[in-house]
Amino acid sequence: MAKKELKASDPQEKDKVLAPESTVRPEGAPEIEEKTTEETAASTVDKSDSSAPQNEEKEEKKSDYSVFDLTQLVSKLEVLTKHDNWYNHGKEIQEITYQYELKFKKEIQAKKEDFINEGGNEIDFYFRPSHKNEFDQILRDYKKKKRNYFQEREQAQKLNLDRKLEIIEGLKNLINVDENINNIYKKFRNLQDSWHKTGAVPRAQSNNIWQTYKHHTEIFYDFLHLNRELRDLDFKHNYEEKIKIIEEAEKLARTPDVLKASRDLNTLHRLWKNDLGPVAKEHREELWKRFQEASQTIHNRRQEFDKEYDNILEYNLIKKNELIKKMEEIKNNPPQNHNQWRKTIDDFNKLREEFQSIGQVTKKYSKATWNSFREISREINREKNQFYKSQKIEQRKNIDLKKALIQEVKDILEKDDWRSYSTRMKDIQKDWRNIGFIPRKFSNELWEEFRSNCNLFFERIKSGYQKISEEELEVQNKKETFIRSIKDFKIPTDIEAFKIFSDQQWDAFQQLGTLTGNNNKIFIENYNKALSEVIDSSLMEEEIKKEAKNHLRFFIIKDDDNELSREIQNIKKKIEEINSEVRQLENNLDYFSNSSSDNPLLVEVSSKLEDLKLKEQHWKDQLVPLRKMKRALESNNISTTENSAPENLDEEAN
Repeated sequence: MAKKELKASDPQEKDKVLAPESTVRPEGAPEIEEKTTEETAASTVDKSDSSAPQNEEKEEKKSDYSVFDLTQLVSKLEVLTKHDNWYNHGKEIQEITYQYELKFKKEIQAKKEDFINEGGNEIDFYFRPSHKNEFDQILRDYKKKKRNYFQEREQAQKLNLDRKLEIIEGLKNLINVDENINNIYKKFRNLQDSWHKTGAVPRAQSNNIWQTYKHHTEIFYDFLHLNRELRDLDFKHNYEEKIKIIEEAEKLARTPDVLKASRDLNTLHRLWKNDLGPVAKEHREELWKRFQEASQTIHNRRQEFDKEYDNILEYNLIKKNELIKKMEEIKNNPPQNHNQWRKTIDDFNKLREEFQSIGQVTKKYSKATWNSFREISREINREKNQFYKSQKIEQRKNIDLKKALIQEVKDILEKDDWRSYSTRMKDIQKDWRNIGFIPRKFSNELWEEFRSNCNLFFERIKSGYQKISEEELEVQNKKETFIRSIKDFKIPTDIEAFKIFSDQQWDAFQQLGTLTGNNNKIFIENYNKALSEVIDSSLMEEEIKKEAKNHLRFFIIKDDDNELSREIQNIKKKIEEINSEVRQLENNLDYFSNSSSDNPLLVEVSSKLEDLKLKEQHWKDQLVPLRKMKRALESNNISTTENSAPENLDEEAN
């Protein structure tokens, strides 16, 4: 039947008789004869889409819910009401609800009879199992969802209706407008596009609003007075769009899925019929014939599909059984590590997708095939979940082991005898490497914490770190605060005033308390450095700055005999190095005894000698006060010894 209708000639051919050459219309002109015939062709394809195989497909999915128990009915109800296409399962949901209420009524009657037979009073009987609560809740949610769905659809259709009424008003406003005809036509095309893009309206107004739109479209075309230029433009647009539709139909003719091709062809016929107007007369027969041939190819394939339907179902069953066998191999040989599981999961997902892409199978084996597929999928997922559950337990254990090692390192750093744990620290690092895998999101964080604490331990050993008491830590904090405050000092620019100021600040710094070991030396150096920076940024003259820095350096070590001796020896060594270089240069001067005083080499050596002697004098000037300090310190020590001698002598005499 479809074949006969699809051979009908292009309805636009009727236009040759009904419309004279002088009344050519632009895009979208609703010529009744054309649309009526094309509508007939499209409706033929629509009918093919609802042919027997599709009905069989729907029946294939339908289940006999009378054999389901109550919990199965609840589970099935939940699946259907939460399905993406839940609104297509209304009859099934209704059947499940009916079967559940019927079975539950029987069950509650049986429970009630048992209760009374056991001596219970009928008025005291109460029975409400959990599946009843679950069933009621699912049903309430479904009814709410259904109510919201239809309310939203109704609201959307009302909005579409309002929009289409606005478009019709726009068409009315295009008539008798004093404006360029091309601009008016562009507005008309925009309104047409908006109309086709606007969705469905309430069924009660659907036909009426379409007839109204069609009426005003015809009025507009009359208003255009058959503008030839616009007609050619419209023909060109329609030609290009119909070529696209034909190419899409020809592509569908090669699509393996004949059911999908049939459905999509219906859409193309609706576009051809409703959305596009006529083309130039010389192309009408050619385009329609080409579109008809592609449509006929799809229709013939659909008829062949119907004839071979049983064979196709049998072939689909064979393919699905082959995939189930491959899945069983995975189930019977589960992977043993993470990498193998990743590959297996990828392979399994591909098998699942292929299985689900295969069409229907013979009704006799449909349920068994699906149950096998579902059961194997569940078992593989169960194995996978069990594997990763055990992996998580092992990983949690590894995380706890690494955290314990980190805590042990922290405890060692807090001990007074932390130095004695060098061997244990090396063992801890070995233990860390021997701990198994943990997820990267934990691994990086734990490693950074472990590494930083281990580095701190070995840096302490390298730097000679000494653990200090709380009292010494308090002194350290005070001295750090004092050193930070030095940058705000306003120092005198006169050297003598600076010496007094510097001595006072040093005494204040020393009165904050005493530090031991290398810590004390570090803080003295920091104090000296901070005050030297203040001197550099002050308004002192350069010579006074040098003298102030020397005073600062010498004053700090004036009471330390070892530091004084070390500083004196360092300066003597530098003076000796300079003297050695001077002697060498003076010997070299003997070679220039007969040379002119303008000799460049002689000038260079003489200049270098002069610089060395200035440096020598600089170090000698620094050596003088250091020697005075040392003599004063030694004199003070001798005086202290002499003052205590009589007492010692008396004791010795006694």
